[in-house]
Amino acid sequence: MGSIRRKTLFLALSVFAAGFAGSAFAQRDCSWCTAIYDNCMVQPDADQGLCAREHNRCAEPMNCPLMPEF
Repeated sequence: MGSIRRKTLFLALSVFAAGFAGSAFAQRDCSWCTAIYDNCMVQPDADQGLCAREHNRCAEPMNCPLMPEF
């Protein structure tokens, strides 16, 4: 009976660790979308709405937070 509990606990911890690692990678992926927005906004003729739209095109498929498009 003890080995079943140990295996179950190990499985539960493995699933938790995989979920935590997955969320950490998702955050890293969102930074690419933020970089797109930042690079767009430093242009001399930058339009906040257009830059936000480009960010959102990147962010939406990855379930990252979206920026308001004004």
